Amino acid sequence: MSVSIVLCDRSDAMVKAWKNYFADDTGVKSVRENILTVKTDALLVPANGFGFTDGGIDVAVSGAIFDMSLQDKLRPLIDSEYGGELLVGQALVMPTNNPRIRYVVVAPTMRVPEDVSDTVNAYLALRGALLAVINHNRKASTTNRIATLAVPGLATGVGNMPYERSAYQMWMAYRTVMLGDVEWSQTLVKQTAIQKKMRER
Repeated sequence: MSVSIVLCDRSDAMVKAWKNYFADDTGVKSVRENILTVKTDALLVPANGFGFTDGGIDVAVSGAIFDMSLQDKLRPLIDSEYGGELLVGQALVMPTNNPRIRYVVVAPTMRVPEDVSDTVNAYLALRGALLAVINHNRKASTTNRIATLAVPGLATGVGNMPYERSAYQMWMAYRTVMLGDVEWSQTLVKQTAIQKKMRER
């Protein structure tokens, strides 16, 4: 089952950067909107690796969907299933018990709150999130599958990543997972070149 992606941010600059890469024919929507108002099955929550959700988008999602209890639910799950730390590049799907937005997909963009502008963490976070959703859908019943995932700009807040760099890394993650474009990863020379490009965009 395919997953529709809605890229959603309140920053004009972030939306403009996405549109430089996600053409209309990809089927990916880029909209300037509060992510909590988008019609979707699931939201990507770009938390830190230890599940603290007391800032940025994380705290907004916690307040709107979990009555400020997202951290209380998330941290024990990370402790029991991931040895206390959800690594950048990993992601988990967690039900919300909220009929409007049924799941959050937690995908850290950083280990702890810090500047990650010179990393490929936006790429890793979206790649992990997409793989987690695909894996969830393989196992889920028809009624429990995720058809639409809303995604904010990744690593652009506390992480301080430039919008253009974040957008390009997110495009590379989408290409790799959803379009199966892995040609660039077949040799170390190509991998190194793309890694450099993703960090310097």
